Amino acid sequence: MHGRTSPLFVGRKRELEFLGEAWQAARRRDTRIVGVRGVPGIGKTELVERFLHTVPGVPVVRAFGDEEASAHPWGVLNQIAEQLPTPVLARTLAGQGEAAFVGQALAAELAAAGELIVVVDDAHCGDRQSMTALRLAARRLRNAQVLLLVVHQAAAHPEGADPGTPRLELHEGWTRLFDSAQGRLIQVDGLGPDDLVRLAVATGHDGLTPSGARRLHEHTDGNVLHAVLLLDQVEMHSINFGNGPLPAPRGMTQAVVSRLASCGRRTREVVGAAAVLGRRFGLADLRALSGVADVTAPVAEAVGAGLIKEIPGTAGQEFAFTTLLVWDRIYYDSGVERRRALHRDAARLGGPGALWHGIAASGGGTDGELAALAEREARSHLSRGRLPLAAVYARHAAELTPPGPDRLARLLTAAETLLVSGDATVARRYESEILAAPPGPWRDYVAGYQALIAGRVAEARRLFGRALEEAGNGAESPHAPADLRARIAAQLAIIGVVEISYPEMVEYGTAAVAAGSREPWVGAFAWFARSLGWALAGRAEEALASLADADLPGSAAGLDGLVARGMIRLWTDDLEGACADLREGVARATRGEALRVGQALGFLGEAEYRRGRLDDAVRFTRLAVGDAEENERVWDYALLHALACYPRAARGEWEPAREHARQAAEWAPIVDSRVSIVYAAGARAAIAQARDDARRLLEAASTIEAHYDSLEPGTHLFGPVGADALSRLGRPDEAEESLAAFAGRAAPSGRRSALMTIARVRAQIAAARGDHARATGDCEEARDLARQVGLPIEAGRIDLVATRSLHARGRHAEAERLLRRALVAFNRTGAAAYAALALTTAGELRLSVDGPNAAFGTLTGAEREVVAMVCEGLTTRRIAERRSVAISTVETQLNRIYAKLNVTNRIELRAVLSEPGD
Repeated sequence: MHGRTSPLFVGRKRELEFLGEAWQAARRRDTRIVGVRGVPGIGKTELVERFLHTVPGVPVVRAFGDEEASAHPWGVLNQIAEQLPTPVLARTLAGQGEAAFVGQALAAELAAAGELIVVVDDAHCGDRQSMTALRLAARRLRNAQVLLLVVHQAAAHPEGADPGTPRLELHEGWTRLFDSAQGRLIQVDGLGPDDLVRLAVATGHDGLTPSGARRLHEHTDGNVLHAVLLLDQVEMHSINFGNGPLPAPRGMTQAVVSRLASCGRRTREVVGAAAVLGRRFGLADLRALSGVADVTAPVAEAVGAGLIKEIPGTAGQEFAFTTLLVWDRIYYDSGVERRRALHRDAARLGGPGALWHGIAASGGGTDGELAALAEREARSHLSRGRLPLAAVYARHAAELTPPGPDRLARLLTAAETLLVSGDATVARRYESEILAAPPGPWRDYVAGYQALIAGRVAEARRLFGRALEEAGNGAESPHAPADLRARIAAQLAIIGVVEISYPEMVEYGTAAVAAGSREPWVGAFAWFARSLGWALAGRAEEALASLADADLPGSAAGLDGLVARGMIRLWTDDLEGACADLREGVARATRGEALRVGQALGFLGEAEYRRGRLDDAVRFTRLAVGDAEENERVWDYALLHALACYPRAARGEWEPAREHARQAAEWAPIVDSRVSIVYAAGARAAIAQARDDARRLLEAASTIEAHYDSLEPGTHLFGPVGADALSRLGRPDEAEESLAAFAGRAAPSGRRSALMTIARVRAQIAAARGDHARATGDCEEARDLARQVGLPIEAGRIDLVATRSLHARGRHAEAERLLRRALVAFNRTGAAAYAALALTTAGELRLSVDGPNAAFGTLTGAEREVVAMVCEGLTTRRIAERRSVAISTVETQLNRIYAKLNVTNRIELRAVLSEPGD
């Protein structure tokens, strides 16, 4: 029986593809012996478990190596013998035969077993007799349907053992076998930053930012175990915004401590000094810092203990710690005072690391000269878009500055840089001191920025307005940036957006770009503000045209402009383009590019929600909420909680949906912006829609329509929500009046999603008046628009409306067909709440939804995604690429789908799902 897959498994598409191809070769009687190699904790075993999950029903034989192998001769082979169907191998072992004879018996028994996967985990710890016999057996296997997976790590000492003990490693004969025609070797490396973000969500750590994922990757090399332990044990804020080494997690340091303790006192002192120099260091600096004239012997001992390694090509003059884990543990092993003293001495050595050593040695005191250097370093990082590092140095510059004229300027720089990098938590510590300072354009701008992030929109508007006026009148503001007016205008444009003030969003957005800035991050945010302002003011096409090159390197719009383009594409019904832009924006931020827009993940989640990919929608919106809460971006709370509510409501997950709606409702009046109030009402509307609760939908609609008259109707899918509720409550005259008002604003835009909702509500009004023929025609128009945009859940909701009108007209067979079609759409996407509404409709109208389509309720979420992609016409390879899994995984899922739906191929599957008019 296969082991249960771990929820920690993410990524590994290439490796799964590799294993899938090896198994397909073995099934064709082309035996494969595959080595799966990687460092401890990297995820080798989880990779194998996930692969086995893709081949259900295939017999699997498992064995495990043991670090006490010498005490268990034939231990691995005995485990294998117990699981084989015939006793040949067991009898041979009972006779304690030679490895050659045991290997021959094993080869014969494996060849006779038919399709079989043999997994030997921790093979580097396997006993010598077993591993020799297994290797000999593998060499004899020909024309057998066998896949042998040898899971092992590179040569290493047993954990906690003295470095003088023999290293655990596979016999070199295995390497030759992996290099043979039958053999393969997978080197399992660490997860990338993107996958670490997914890992964080899977383990309940929703606050990891893209820059935090990059830092976590730098410190763990993507090692799954190391990353999870750090996420569990280290404050998220330190991961997202800190600098220098992260502490080595508890539970992974025993071997490091043991090896360091096995070294002599002189070596321990030298290695401790090396850790202060950094992960990589030169011998000249090490001699100077440690005070040891000849470090040859200590370095050699540390190399022998596996603590450090020579850097190739440096003629033995440069070394590095073998892993970041080793460096972290040894760095923090020194006491605080000793580290500070070593940093002080290291600063005197000069070089590129001198500034950081000086800061680390300062011990919380003030130093005007060091502060000036830190300020210069912060500006350098800012100019290159390295926002997190800029924030670190700007903060140190402020804290190192003694009271005096330079203190306020550095404090303002630090606060703004922290806010720009997303660290509102630390920036808030300076707020009282900034507010106590004399007013001025620079001070008012930073104070306004802090107020805006904290959700005090009215206060922010007042401060920004005063700052812009004073800056325009030439008021002096010592040390203020030259592009201060561009910065202020961009923030005022954003306030125009959240307040839905069209003159302000257009005027200030245009002014922000026109003011220009030599700082790329300032210019990019100005483009973001202007683009969103234009879009919401009904100039979306103009905004998109200005952002045509936003995805190209060196674009003036920067990464913020790319995110803006993704959001506008979402609102203009280009869902594929929106997802592409928003995914790329998040991925590039994870790789280190500057991104100021914290809502990118949230709107990516909404794009996936509209496309009916609810699993992705939940994941991305959950990340967005966690990021905002971790970094105290109060003004984002209501919007992001509302976006997180949408997919939860559609899936019928009422408790988390209500909690998101409650949080949105709680924060909206605190922030008191029109956008926050509208999105909080939108969360309530999403739940009311999914529960078919017209009364509560009308309550939410009154709030939405009182505060939102957007000139861009595609910003949400609720459309004429008031008319929608009134038509369902049997009040067609009021509904028609409300619909006419909405259509007068929205229809001229030609936005298909808006026209779709207008047509659906028009159908509901006609049905309420008993004109079911007209209702049916309006539903056909609405559904055609839903299909054009790619809105499967909306299409299913339209079919529910059409079902009732067709039934009322006596066209029961057609009504039943549409109802089944709706149920298929809801089951494919995992919209369980709407599937329940479809079943309720079936019961009320006494329509049957039995048959092949009813079996969709038995499909898993992943299987429903595959079905949806098959219906889109995607090939197996394209489905695998989109879902980041192996082709063999998709093939296995398709086979399970065929079995559940009682079909044999794609053609029959599509026939089962055929829709009237297709």
